[in-house]
Amino acid sequence: MANILGWFFDKVMASRWRRFREDRERPEAAQERALRGILARNAETAFGRAHGFGALAALSGRELRRAYRAATPIRGYDGFAPEIEKMKLGERDVLIPGTPDMFSLTSGTAADPKFCPASRAFIRELHSQHLLWMYNAYRDRPAVNAGKYLVLASPAEMGKTAGGVPYGSMSGKQLASQSIPVRRRMASPWRAQLAAGPEERLRTTLLFAMAREELKVFAAVNPSTLTLLAERLDAWAETLLDQLAAGDLRLSEATDPDTARRLRRRFKPSPSRARRLREIFKAEGGLAPGRVWPNPEMIFTWQGGAAAFFLPRVRELWGDVPMRCLGLRASEGNFTIPLRDGDPSGVLGVGGHFMEFVPGDAENVRPDAETLFAHELEAGKTYRLIVTTSGGFYRYDLADLVEARGFDHNTPEVAFLRRAGAVLSATGEKVTEDQALRAMVKAGADLPLTGFTLTWELWDGLRYVLAVELRDGEARLAEGEERVSRELRSLAGRFDAALRGANVEYRAKRGDGRIKPPRAALLADGSYRRHRESAAAAGRPENQVKPPLLVPPPAPGRAPAADCPFLGAARIVLEG
Repeated sequence: MANILGWFFDKVMASRWRRFREDRERPEAAQERALRGILARNAETAFGRAHGFGALAALSGRELRRAYRAATPIRGYDGFAPEIEKMKLGERDVLIPGTPDMFSLTSGTAADPKFCPASRAFIRELHSQHLLWMYNAYRDRPAVNAGKYLVLASPAEMGKTAGGVPYGSMSGKQLASQSIPVRRRMASPWRAQLAAGPEERLRTTLLFAMAREELKVFAAVNPSTLTLLAERLDAWAETLLDQLAAGDLRLSEATDPDTARRLRRRFKPSPSRARRLREIFKAEGGLAPGRVWPNPEMIFTWQGGAAAFFLPRVRELWGDVPMRCLGLRASEGNFTIPLRDGDPSGVLGVGGHFMEFVPGDAENVRPDAETLFAHELEAGKTYRLIVTTSGGFYRYDLADLVEARGFDHNTPEVAFLRRAGAVLSATGEKVTEDQALRAMVKAGADLPLTGFTLTWELWDGLRYVLAVELRDGEARLAEGEERVSRELRSLAGRFDAALRGANVEYRAKRGDGRIKPPRAALLADGSYRRHRESAAAAGRPENQVKPPLLVPPPAPGRAPAADCPFLGAARIVLEG
């Protein structure tokens, strides 16, 4: 089986990688080819006819790009919502030929998930980019091909629209669609994602994985998913070990009977493995991933933007394992291919989707905004990403801000910074998500943080409030409230100093007293886990849910932090 995959990488993917290298030498030509193909495939859709895609596909070079830009205004999801609603009802040939294979749900930060249409051609675009990413990782570390993988994904199908089109997680769809040789490499079968509810899915996945010691790769879109896996491994250890020894999945009646039957047939008793793990549990007082699976070769996960906050904890739990970023990926597409371990930047996948870039970090973008193309970017500058794919989004404002950090051959490497508009600004200071993250990494280095959220309040004057969850925070509080209170005050001071260094406007307004010194507050244990579960219950793919870093108060006026969305629901247990 390993030889089959090795042959595929060495023979089939090597030629594709050579083509990708040629594309990186000539990104302008690669992007023109990608755009012309997308327009031709979708020319006979209602959107394509309305915007003249057939005539556009006959053009070339700068003429093609200029004419496409003139014919198709930039728009966000709301601009496509009427067409998407028709597609959800089953109407054909709206944004793509026929009907979607599925709708990929965003996790997002909005109240409701977005339904992103996924055509067969779009899924091929995604898969092509993913295979290039996999091949590069295999070239760098061939040992990843020698053992099992644990891939954490949300369900491929979470329901169906009124028109009968399934919707769910694209990562789950890709996992379920893998070839048989690849599926056999998975420590946990893809059907584990079909168990009823996030908790049962995670428990089932853990049990299959615990039966294996030779796991070589751990993959999760969101690093917070890896920390959750570790927390549950430890918290459920005794029960999981009993189940592992007995070969008992304990699936609920809510799980589809056929799925339950197939999973139970795959799961075998492992008494000797359970016994070895129980010895570790008793000797060390817990189970950590680095002890259950001692020799991994690679961790694949996001590393850009806010994800960086969770990476130290992942390293603490797994040990010094190389990490390779999954790149800039979203429900709307795969846009970069990271080439190195420990680096959130990746080279633009110029042979896949068509990409444009609005210079700067404006919170909004005009429909007729001037854009640059991939070969026109400059290292060190920030851009807003506009994408066109075979999935039915044309000049779609992804609202992601990226930074160009260099070039591979002639193609830019970019890294995700933050979502456009992810700022707090009470007096024009415009504190961004990445500034808050850098300040918190510096300020909270000596505390066992599970997560943090920043807001501001107008209670006794304008001030920022830093809400944090500590591991076993309530137990620490029970041992000594004054000590925890001192820790919070010290944290607030360090964060204030770090944020002054990161944001010149914040520094000026703190200096003249318009913004008072910040305070810190302790959240109840499990606040971020419950946020994740609540988002999953609302229909978002749970493995993609991101912790809320910046949360503005609900309304201007006299507003305490406890009234803010998330913080009120999370429950503050100590005001620092």
